[in-house]
Amino acid sequence: MAHIIKTIKKRSTFTLMREKGLFVKGQSINLQFLQDKELDKTILVGYTATKKIGNAVKRNRAKRIMRELSKKVIGKYGKKNSYYVLIAKNSILDKPFSLLEIELKKLIS
Repeated sequence: MAHIIKTIKKRSTFTLMREKGLFVKGQSINLQFLQDKELDKTILVGYTATKKIGNAVKRNRAKRIMRELSKKVIGKYGKKNSYYVLIAKNSILDKPFSLLEIELKKLIS
């Protein structure tokens, strides 16, 4: 069953995740995770692509890939009442989408 997914929009939430969240490294994506019982059965997801990825076109493409990944993977396998922040690495642009899905499933579990 798919959960309700919302996007993190405030910088204060990103800083809270950096301070208190669990950080998991992957090959193409890094993941920050934090559970919060006050979220009312929703999942909040944020996306970060730094200038190390490349120009604006490459960063936007990385964010589009991560948004689609979160719909398919986090929507299905994510834990309710939690925050997720997906951080893109350079290799996200080179890998096929199916391998990225498998990697995100491993990072979530």
